Amino acid sequence: MSSHFLKSIVAVGLVLSLQGCFGEPVFEAESLSSFRHTDEIVLSAAMTEDGAMSLVAEQGKVCLWDNKTNKVKFSCFTGDNAKHIELMGFSKDKTQYYISNRTSVLLFSATTGQLVGSWATGRNIARDIAISADAGILLLGYRSGEAQIINTKTSSATLFPIHRLDINSVALSDDGKTALTGSSDKFAYLWNTEDGVIKQRFKLTTRINHVAMNSTASLGFAIDSVDDRVFLDLKTGEQQAELDIMANFMEFNDSLFINDDKWFLTGSPKRTLHLWRVADGQHLGEYKAEKLRLRSSILAIAYNKKSNHLLSETSDGVLEIWPYKPLK
Repeated sequence: MSSHFLKSIVAVGLVLSLQGCFGEPVFEAESLSSFRHTDEIVLSAAMTEDGAMSLVAEQGKVCLWDNKTNKVKFSCFTGDNAKHIELMGFSKDKTQYYISNRTSVLLFSATTGQLVGSWATGRNIARDIAISADAGILLLGYRSGEAQIINTKTSSATLFPIHRLDINSVALSDDGKTALTGSSDKFAYLWNTEDGVIKQRFKLTTRINHVAMNSTASLGFAIDSVDDRVFLDLKTGEQQAELDIMANFMEFNDSLFINDDKWFLTGSPKRTLHLWRVADGQHLGEYKAEKLRLRSSILAIAYNKKSNHLLSETSDGVLEIWPYKPLK
């Protein structure tokens, strides 16, 4: 085989990796603006779905930021309960947020900054947490393979033996009645949070690291540790399109169905924001976050529908706003 022919194959491969299997170009752009929330390394972060507020956790300090004014809303939360915070998130209605060191969960009012409730995980270690749209339900996925449903109004808690191995990622419908969990046992389960009954089962090739679900529990996503990364029809139980990208061992720290569930937005440990089309998995957009340290990771993402902007929050404490190109 001639060297010229080999070079031609390599060139074609590079074009496909940049444009995807359907030949459509991947949109790329620089950020429109950025703001640094802290000079310290961020352990975890979260944003409201529209990017209006950010939660940023350093070691021993958690701050709630108003991203419209670039100011802290209340005095930052400090002390022993603010140490080792690795999980956090907002309710969709933006009224409450939670923080967790994996052995306890604290729920706060995003309006007053006051503590609303707290729960200990007991013998279990939380791997991931999700919250319903009105903050009435918390879903905790545990290393034991069990999942716990906490009713934040009554403080009642129910433990369900869902998976055989670690639950690595969880997602919750807006009404809190349906959960999607991904586990090291290679399964993603869709189940009822009231009685723990499994409604759908999806098996991937290896350990499932991340799952996501739309607000109505009709559409899901799961990615494993090697190269399975599929959209899921949660009504029929069938796997749909795969992400169209020539890369193995992809990881996502955060993800979000946007644009009426037509697109899927993801943030990766490699400081990259990706935009995908749900119908066929086509890679539509890619944005590279600012790098201030040797290793920088996108921890949280958001989409502002009114301004047509994407947002990202990194482990360097940098909030960036990205242009949103009208795409098919």
